Amino acid sequence: MRPLRVPDVVIARHHKGFPPSTAGSRVDDLRGREVLGADFPTPLLVLRQPELDHNLAAMQQFCEQHALSLSPHVKTTMSPEIAQAQIEHGAWALTLATPTQLAAFRGLGADRLLLANELCDPAAIEWLSGELDEDPAFTCYCYADSIEGVEVLEKELARASRTRPLSVIVELGVPGGRTGARGAGAALAVAERVVASSHLELAGVGGFEGVVPGSLGARLLGDVRAWLRELAGLADRVLARHDVAGEFVVTAGGTQYPELVAAELSRSWRNGRAIRVVLRSGCYVTHDALGYEQYRRLLATEYAVMPLRSSLELWARVLSTPEPNLAIVDFGKRDTGMDSGFPVPLHRIRSGGTSLEAPPPGEVVAMNDQHAYFRGENDLAVGDRIGFGISHPCTTWDKWRVVPIVDERYVLTGVAQTLF
Repeated sequence: MRPLRVPDVVIARHHKGFPPSTAGSRVDDLRGREVLGADFPTPLLVLRQPELDHNLAAMQQFCEQHALSLSPHVKTTMSPEIAQAQIEHGAWALTLATPTQLAAFRGLGADRLLLANELCDPAAIEWLSGELDEDPAFTCYCYADSIEGVEVLEKELARASRTRPLSVIVELGVPGGRTGARGAGAALAVAERVVASSHLELAGVGGFEGVVPGSLGARLLGDVRAWLRELAGLADRVLARHDVAGEFVVTAGGTQYPELVAAELSRSWRNGRAIRVVLRSGCYVTHDALGYEQYRRLLATEYAVMPLRSSLELWARVLSTPEPNLAIVDFGKRDTGMDSGFPVPLHRIRSGGTSLEAPPPGEVVAMNDQHAYFRGENDLAVGDRIGFGISHPCTTWDKWRVVPIVDERYVLTGVAQTLF
């Protein structure tokens, strides 16, 4: 992929975590500032550069070892700086979830995009087909999981009189899950309809194994394996029936099961056809301290796992200790996701101090919009700061517009802006 046009960042007064005095500053003006100093307000989300670099390199090495192409799901961060770093670490394409996200990164000059979703919005179809016609070097894939969806694409493309066909990946779903054809038979029918269209081209098959239901355990891993094998079998059957022109893509893989995806899909297909196996992991780039970490531990029971490190920290200040064993800290639902668990304490800085200490005993038990309830037998005092590891990066990143990137000493080295 060619490099992105990363926009300049100018700090504004409404950017959380930055002192009002930095309003109007550019990144170069802020490099070298210690973000855990007295002037950076809480709550403050920081991205640790050493752990970020580690994760980028680990995924690049993993994909090279297993002959996988990486199309990271950048809806996780929606950050041009991070997406550019992923491109520099070998990303073959960028994955997005919505036409709006697609347009954001197309506007930055991205030349190979994968919309891991069905495309049914007439205005979005018209826009995308126009982009394809205007730039022969631009490639974009979208999903289809029904004949009705294919007919919507066909109708809108015919109305626009576009010359380049749209590349379609037939999505295989999971019973009870979200999108995706239910079963190989239904997926084959969708593929047949795509092949019959003069405005579309069949580019591959794919899906998301992360929606396979079940509690963490060996049975879940077995169910995910079975689904991946069904996807591989679907690819075989599609290629046996159709003489697909060009490269054929088989794509799966969130951040829960990359090792499982590699084990099941990184292989030579029985028909001898060259297949591009595309991994779409997104949250790997920052990882987390709880949600995805639990999947790492599960996979480690059966696989040699890729080493990932949590690189996001949310710093907060104790506002009140109104009851014994209860401290109220100044972050809430507006600052971090809680859908996969509450943030976990990692560090402590005592009021008026600068030294990092071990985290205080206790845990977050509830959150309001701007407050978190921390319970435990500890000596927390008003003004103490606690550094937390977050869970589920996707629902944390969208709450921030500019995130400081820091080195191991919490000195600012850059920023990651978001385009939510």
